[in-house]
Amino acid sequence: MKKPLYLIYLSLICLGVLEISHQLNPVKALIPRINEPNTQEFESMSISIGKTAIQLIQFGQNNEAIKLLKLAVKLNPKEHNLWITLAEAQIRSDKNKEAIFSLNKAIELQPKKEGIYFTKGSVYMNLNNPQKAIISIKKGLSINNNNERGYFQLGNAEIMLKNYKSALNYFQKSSLINSNFWQSINNEGLILYELDNTKKAMNKFKLALDISQDAEPMLALAIVLFSPDNNNSESIRLAKNALNSNPKYVSKEYQEKQLWGEKLQKKAQLLFKTKEMIKAVKEAKEKSQ
Repeated sequence: MKKPLYLIYLSLICLGVLEISHQLNPVKALIPRINEPNTQEFESMSISIGKTAIQLIQFGQNNEAIKLLKLAVKLNPKEHNLWITLAEAQIRSDKNKEAIFSLNKAIELQPKKEGIYFTKGSVYMNLNNPQKAIISIKKGLSINNNNERGYFQLGNAEIMLKNYKSALNYFQKSSLINSNFWQSINNEGLILYELDNTKKAMNKFKLALDISQDAEPMLALAIVLFSPDNNNSESIRLAKNALNSNPKYVSKEYQEKQLWGEKLQKKAQLLFKTKEMIKAVKEAKEKSQ
């Protein structure tokens, strides 16, 4: 059962009262003297609050976690992990501008930690600002130029700018570093299809699917295989399995969010309108609402 936020605060207050009671002399002191916590005690309390906030995030109570983490960073503003956790809760609550502020605080404390720059890049993409995303991601890659996630994010930012050849180059760098990073391989396929290289796109989707049975390469492969004039049994089978695995892909808006190009989206609609897909599409729409 999830604890309401006021119970968590109450627990913290009770702990503070107990701590104070140990510091008082009940016999000699007529007027109790309250000792203010020292820096070490503030830091210890902030870490405990941070751990509670992480549990709230895991339960999906992001707004409650934000309130706790704001208290934690006031108690211990030099702990970069608290700022990063606060940013995560803010991202999950679609408070992306606030997340940028928190990540900047974390960068001030840990300027050589590349992961913070990659996270900041993702937030800028959420804010539909791929130019700033690229600046942040490249800063992270200047610290560690062997990070497949960084090149993957650069590729995504270039897709948003419709710089398809640059995007393809970054995805290839990413999958070269980690041959099992199926997301980059899949996105190579997305770009190749937009560049009218259907055969190579198909091979990339197949390779990504061999690594991970994820709905995206499964549906993308189904779409590429689909032809109004041929036997589409394999295409239909893959498409039904993909929508059953992740019904959100039935939505054009969700496809756009996953950076699908216009050509793939248009062909997806042709596949979804076939009589064999009517029931599967209807069920996917109902599940994704």
